[in-house]
Parts: sequence; C-alpha cells; structure tokens
Amino acid sequence: MSTLALQQARSEEWALTSRNLATICLLLVCACAIAEQFVTSGWLSSVAGASLLIFVVLQWPGISLTYRIFSILAPALAVGLWLGGMIDGPAIAAGVDRAAFFTLFLTSLAVLRESAKSSSLVRKCGKVLVHQPPARRYMLMAFGSHLFSVMLNIGALNVLGTMVHRAIRPTADPEAQRIAAIRSRRMLTATLRGFCGVPLWAPTTVTMLLVLSGIPQLSWEQYAPLGLLWALLFMLWGGVLDWLAYPRPRTRATFGGNLTQLVPLVGLVALIPGLAYGLSRLTGLDLFPTLLMCAPIIGLIWIWQQYRGRSTGVKAGLLLRRMKNSFPQTFTNQRNEVVLFTSSGFIGVILIPLIDPAAASALLTQANVSNATLMVGISLAMLICSFIGINAIITVTLMLGALQQIPDLDISPLVQASVISITWAVFAGASPFTASLRFISSFSGISPLRFGVLWNGWFSASVLAIMYLTLYLVL
Repeated sequence: MSTLALQQARSEEWALTSRNLATICLLLVCACAIAEQFVTSGWLSSVAGASLLIFVVLQWPGISLTYRIFSILAPALAVGLWLGGMIDGPAIAAGVDRAAFFTLFLTSLAVLRESAKSSSLVRKCGKVLVHQPPARRYMLMAFGSHLFSVMLNIGALNVLGTMVHRAIRPTADPEAQRIAAIRSRRMLTATLRGFCGVPLWAPTTVTMLLVLSGIPQLSWEQYAPLGLLWALLFMLWGGVLDWLAYPRPRTRATFGGNLTQLVPLVGLVALIPGLAYGLSRLTGLDLFPTLLMCAPIIGLIWIWQQYRGRSTGVKAGLLLRRMKNSFPQTFTNQRNEVVLFTSSGFIGVILIPLIDPAAASALLTQANVSNATLMVGISLAMLICSFIGINAIITVTLMLGALQQIPDLDISPLVQASVISITWAVFAGASPFTASLRFISSFSGISPLRFGVLWNGWFSASVLAIMYLTLYLVL
C-alpha cells in the first residue's frame, strides 16, 4: 500500500472515530439534560459542559467560521464576567443547563427527521398533495406542508419543493408556460406559508423552545390552543389572498388522489404531543421535556415499522445498523446548529443578571411606552435584525430575558408568546437571510429577496398590520 493510500485510510479512520466520539458526547449531554428533569446537581452541569466542549473540539474542522466565533465567545464571555464579579457559579451552571437542554432538543428531533426522510408515507402524501386540482390545491399544499414541517422541519421544503418541480413539465407553448409558472408560484408559496405557520404552535420548533425557555411561567399546553388558532388563521388568510389573486378557472373537475392517505400522517403528528401529554400527567414532568424524551422513541418505532414484512431478527439487525451508520452522521452534521443553539442559549442566560430591572422599568415609564408599543417595538426589532442577518435565536433570547426582568410587567405571557411566534412566522417567509426562504426559492428560479418581497411580501405585511392593530386594540 502506498504512503498516500495509507494516509488517506488513517484520515478516514480518524474521521469515523471522531464522529463516533462526538456522538457519544452529544448523547452524554442529552442524558444530563434528562437527568436534570428529575434531580438538580452541580456535577450534571459540569459533565454536560465538558462534553459540549469536547464535542466542539472534535468537530472543529467542520464548524463554519461564524459559528466558531460563537463557540469561542460564549466561554470567553462567561470567564470574563465571572472574573469581573458580575456573575457567579450558579449563573454559569444555569447557562450550561440551558445549553444542554437545547442540545437535547436538536438531538431528539434529529431522530424524528431521520425516521421521516426514509418513510414511504411521506413520499406518498407529498404526491397526493402536489397533484390535487386547482380549486383545492393551495389549501391542501399549505396544510400538508404544515404537517410535514412538524416532523421534517426544513426538510419538508425539500420534499414538497422537489415534487412541485417535477410536477411542472417544461413545454414550448407560451400559454402553457404561463399557466405552469402560476401553478408553480402558487404551490411554492403555499408550501412556504404552511412551513412558516409551524413556529406558531409546534413543540418541535426552535421558536417554541425559546419562548418556553424565556417565559418560565408559561407551559406549552397553556399556549398550544391559542397557537393552533394562530396557525389556522395564518394559513386561512394565505388562502384568502391566493383566492383573491387567482380567480378559479372554470375547468372540468379532476381527481388528484385519495386524501385518506393523509390520515396516517395526521395521526402521527398528533401522536407526538398526545403521548408526551399522557406521560407528563403520569410522571408530573413538564410537557416540553417529556415530548423531547418521547420523540426519539417514536422515531425508532417508525423506522422499525418501515421494515415491516421481515422477521423480528432481521428488523432488529437493520435498525441497529442504521443507528450505528446513519445516526452519528445525522447528529454530527448538526454541528453548526449545536454550536449556535447552545452558545446563544448560554449567552442569553448569563447576560440576564446584568440587566437592571429598576433602570429598565424607569426607562419605560419616563418614555411613556405603552404595552402595545413595547410589543410592537420588540416585533420590529426582530424583523430588522432578521433582515440584516442577525440570528433570531440571539435576538429572542435576549429580548425575552430582558422582558422577564421588568418588575410589574402586566403583559400576559400568552401575548408575549403570540407576538414572538407570529413575528417569527412572518420573517421566516420574508427575510432573504432565513434558511427557509433560501431553500424554497431555489425551486422557483428567482432570488430569495424577490420571493420574499414580491411573491410573499403582501401576505407578510398584512399579517403584521393585523397583529399590530390588534395589539393596540387589546392592550
């Protein structure tokens, strides 16, 4: 064997070893986060923090420059504030616990996405949605995208976007090209809006993770009914605008596939919070962490079911092989997200003690800022930051942390959560810096900025206008 081949073999072997060790570190952090739900111990925070640091070191070559800055900034800021006497050990431990919980969130849902991406049910439902007749295609695409996104997150845009692209066949006839362009625009817009509605309620989104972490007095089961209402109105309003923009042609009715094929997918989406709710009632744990514990179990059962028709021994072998081969790659491919989530969560927690509640309250009083103006200001700040490329995780973490420090704040947690989630849903479909808009625009042949402003801009602006008007009427 040549020296070059030997070096390449050693490099591949180290890459595999590094990936496996990094996976073990992630799982150890998740175990600490789960244990924290039952007991509170300083050593759990220490183990989680050390494991996260080792994970970053092992995955350093694959971490992007921007996220490397975050991974250095977070511990450096903590050390500087601690040496300056501005924060203490418990504050740093609380930051590590928040980072560990965010790691559990990413890792648990990665198992669910890994299960969904190989499911024939997902592909079959996608085909049914794309081939519906025009009269009902928009709403079904929006609701279907919504269901897909609960489990697949941004992967839902890939599944449906690819199917839309394949369904639009090129032709030389100008009129056919015009109709195909309209069909593509409507389906892709519906797909994006369905995806953007997920942060309004779904416990599998980072939005709900940040909202529930930033508003400790609010639980998911308290907010979920209201969030589901916002999601329903969000998608229905999109349907109204689509109906006004594209009058229904008088064409012969066509059959686009049996919609009953969507029932198992709806049941699966309902199973996730349903099972978590039942277990939370039995164990007394909060619903959100219980859901994160249930998600990997549901994902593994889903993979097991995909091997139906084979003997138990064969299915067990296939499942174990997939866990060994695919899961480490799935987990470590999220290295940038892990660094961003954990660093942002950690920084948000350790900076909160620096906020002077009395000074913040006095500033709002002197400025004569009403509750409605305060919430509108927070929403606009989120939007501005999203359009200049500042990650929303940092913005929301700091803003919610500052809000909770204001004494005598008489804004309902439900209102706070609603404003944050609705604003997030809007800029996810408007800002060219969001991954969702960049992803879906790649199937349209136009730039993310044009897609967000020209194709989806009126919808986004109208949603914000309705929310701001409602805030001034209610608060």
